[in-house]
Amino acid sequence: MQFDFMKTLKLVQGGLLDHTATWNDYLASNPGWKDTAITLTGPLLVASIVLSLIFSRIVGGFAYYGYHSNFFVALLMGLIMAAIGFIIAVLVFNFLAGTFKGKPDFSRAFAAVSLAAIPAWVAGIVASIIPSVGFLIAMAGGIISLVFLYKILPLALEVPDEKRAVHFVVSLVAIFIINAVIGFMMGQGAMRQQVNSTDFTRSESSSKSVKGSGIMGEMERQSRLMEAAEADVYEPPSDGELDEDQVEEYVSVMQKTRAMHKKYADEMDKMAKEMKEKEEAGETPSLSDLGKMYGGIGTAMTANNAEMEVVKTGGGNWAEHQWVKEQLRAAEIQQGEGSEALEHNYKLFKKYEDELEEDS
Repeated sequence: MQFDFMKTLKLVQGGLLDHTATWNDYLASNPGWKDTAITLTGPLLVASIVLSLIFSRIVGGFAYYGYHSNFFVALLMGLIMAAIGFIIAVLVFNFLAGTFKGKPDFSRAFAAVSLAAIPAWVAGIVASIIPSVGFLIAMAGGIISLVFLYKILPLALEVPDEKRAVHFVVSLVAIFIINAVIGFMMGQGAMRQQVNSTDFTRSESSSKSVKGSGIMGEMERQSRLMEAAEADVYEPPSDGELDEDQVEEYVSVMQKTRAMHKKYADEMDKMAKEMKEKEEAGETPSLSDLGKMYGGIGTAMTANNAEMEVVKTGGGNWAEHQWVKEQLRAAEIQQGEGSEALEHNYKLFKKYEDELEEDS
């Protein structure tokens, strides 16, 4: 299939001015993902990144990936990150559709995300032309695309009405966490020079652990947390035996971790219930609802690293904590047989078995 500029332009216009009819017509044709990539996704994604970078450098407007001083580096990184982010979104929405009783179809998920992203991609170009308020324009485009996603995904993947809110929220959380991990891995070298491994000691947890605010602040905070944990070193005893204080501390950490997970699960259940009630009343998600979803992503990031955070904010050693966990697991599996260390550790496991089994 060859690129057809007029068809692309028609899809963009329809996606902005008559989105419902455009979605229905396009999805009814059941296009393959390659067709969508050539007709819509590729041209619009590339145009958004290239034009926003060019205009932002000329007039000083906003650009999603314009942070690097070298234009070509910024362009390359922008295209790579935008493509990765897009594919992650398609894969997650499509995969979780099956979990929530929908019908996964990669090509239709690809088309749905592409059509929903039109406002965000176009807003990215417009934002680069207008200084000062460009960021607000880009944010507005992103919010509209989120609303469009919420509406189009059930059409494309046949997610049941009673599951669409949960599917949408859980997918957004998963997408953000995956992107955060990728971003952390790519920026780990630079971050290593700025992070001190004592950032998450007990005495500093009240000040440094809340350095940022919102999602980006939480992302920065979690990056520092992981850096601090990775810097921990522990030399296990030569006999491989746990002491009771280590097991008691491990149990305490896991109890606090469970409490954090429960709090997050309760918040997600409440959000899903509110979204379902609005759906049943025939209402569409408001800006406030989408703001709550963003907040839920920040909470999910915290819950994802809850165990690590409990250890580090309590002044613990993450490497030691991991060692204790492995010894308890080995002792449970072997039931104390095989060595004196396994026998000793299994006795401690049995003593705290009730508390430990809650974590299995």
